[in-house]
Amino acid sequence: MTWDRRNYEVPDARLVQAEREIYQTYGDVASIGAKGKSLLKFGRNPNLAAGVKETVWGVGGDETYVSTNIIDTISSSSALDLTDILIEGHTVEGTGFDQKFTFVPPQTVTLNGQNKVTLATPLARSSRMFNNNGEELVGDVYLYEDTAITSGVPDDITKIHLTIEDNFQQSFKAATTFSDSDYAIITGGFGSVSVKQAASVDFFLEVAAPGRIFRQAAAVSATSTGGAWNVRLDPCVIVPRNYDIRVTAISSTNGAEVFSNFSAYLAKVIV
Repeated sequence: MTWDRRNYEVPDARLVQAEREIYQTYGDVASIGAKGKSLLKFGRNPNLAAGVKETVWGVGGDETYVSTNIIDTISSSSALDLTDILIEGHTVEGTGFDQKFTFVPPQTVTLNGQNKVTLATPLARSSRMFNNNGEELVGDVYLYEDTAITSGVPDDITKIHLTIEDNFQQSFKAATTFSDSDYAIITGGFGSVSVKQAASVDFFLEVAAPGRIFRQAAAVSATSTGGAWNVRLDPCVIVPRNYDIRVTAISSTNGAEVFSNFSAYLAKVIV
């Protein structure tokens, strides 16, 4: 295959090279222009444990990834929350190494306080949810596999896949999944350590192929006194279709609060 020089769209040489590399490595012709979608994923972990690698999200620890469409329930810790929540995620077909993910158009679910509400389309992956109404949330909102709850909160935290924490209107989860029709071209990332607790923190960008464990694709460190890190990746990190991606962190002390994000362009498989 030949690659014609383009004087329009996708002017960044890193992105053009990434499209070429996708073809040379995986045999797929993928187009950023055809997809027309960028991505910014951000997360927060308010309470890292010392020496333990955790995902940058609100639940703590790491998400327990599932292999079927069983993420199907949502509730709030407050009986006053009756608002609409918009949820983004993926369904899955196949098993093990043959898993294929499909992005589900955002679905809206109306909270019923501390009572369970079932999603119209159960998911295998959940990447984002936010308050889609005119009133602020009162409690914490949980998206999870159907399980026992107490006052709207799942008893088994391994069943939780997404949260909106108190005082916020959107989930904070530095992780997502890419569908069977898309590659992701990661162009950079950001991370910081809150001054609330003195700490040194190592951050890791991790990817996982279907049915396989996560491996590290990039790493960087930050401290609560030394400022944030902001990395422009050159070359970019290419994440193949059907892969999971997340940011994890290890703190030197208990109680560290960290923030992180990564940015990307999606490239649609056209041949």
